[in-house]
Amino acid sequence: MVRGESVPAAFPSPFEGKRAILDGDIPLWTKKEHVDEVLSRVKSAGFNVYMPTVWQGRGTAWPSKYAPWDTKLADRDKENFDPLRYVIEKAHEMGIEVHPWFTLMLRQSAIFPEFALSNMPQKAFDVHNPAFRDLLVKLIEEVVVNYDVDGINLDYVRAVELCSSLKCDEEYNKTYGRNLKTDALLFKVLPATVPSLVDYQETAVTTLVRAISESVRSKKPHLLLSADVFVGHAPLSQGQNSVSWVNNGLIDVIFRMDYSRQINVAAMDGTRRELSHPDKQNLLISNMSNPDEMITGQKYFARDGKWLADTVSKIHTLWPKTGIAVYFYKYLTDEQIAALQNGPLGQQKIHPSLRVAHP
Repeated sequence: MVRGESVPAAFPSPFEGKRAILDGDIPLWTKKEHVDEVLSRVKSAGFNVYMPTVWQGRGTAWPSKYAPWDTKLADRDKENFDPLRYVIEKAHEMGIEVHPWFTLMLRQSAIFPEFALSNMPQKAFDVHNPAFRDLLVKLIEEVVVNYDVDGINLDYVRAVELCSSLKCDEEYNKTYGRNLKTDALLFKVLPATVPSLVDYQETAVTTLVRAISESVRSKKPHLLLSADVFVGHAPLSQGQNSVSWVNNGLIDVIFRMDYSRQINVAAMDGTRRELSHPDKQNLLISNMSNPDEMITGQKYFARDGKWLADTVSKIHTLWPKTGIAVYFYKYLTDEQIAALQNGPLGQQKIHPSLRVAHP
């Protein structure tokens, strides 16, 4: 099988030749009849990596010892129910890799209230909470150990918002000798003038990334670990120092989230110059509309196939060793599939060092 584990550690372009698509609909991909069709369409479009979301802050999409089932699966019969195992087996039969997608700090239900971020409990978990970081590590390790995955994709690898709990107040004062509430007020106006708070956010997020990385490496050393990031333009409050994660070997590849119709070539090239291996930055583009191309009240819509094919071709022309990912499957139309088949993904080949036959 084409596996992340087969990638040599020194190979500078671990996502070269890979074309991924993300699927964020847990209630749908966990149905056998639906995911069979999904994988067939994914393969016909020329994608060779499938990234189904398995943790979306509502529970898990696999039977876990550490968390309840995703709340969207409450009505399912859980006897012999393991949708992740099924999709991996089915995808591998078709020569498609599976990289489960974890939205780390996103919170979309009432689960684990003790880990909710104090000032926005309905939207985020608290990355400063060591017990929550430990939970995420256990969940990811559980998938890595028990499933034949080809990689792990991390999203919401950021603080989301500043912490305002008493515990954070005390921790911040002990570490920096400063008042968190006072610095938070200043940060909202002039964030760059409060380097201690920037460091506080970065330290918490990087501590989580390092713990995940060490756990994954200890179980499957060459499993591909990726992160979806706002590289170079994440607000300082997010603690998302993704270039450092890659250069220090914590993450194998980062996906620059660029959802505009026009790819930001200058930003892409700027980050490439910061990386020890430029092609460890890959592009995550969107096949659906962005708010800036929609009128008030308009629903999201699928972009046209020509745009998608032309954009993928442009990426391959500018950065031949750069992998791509598309967000997301829900908006993959037949027209887009046809455009990709007749264009940039019709004759794609996988790098020879990545081609390993399925058993």
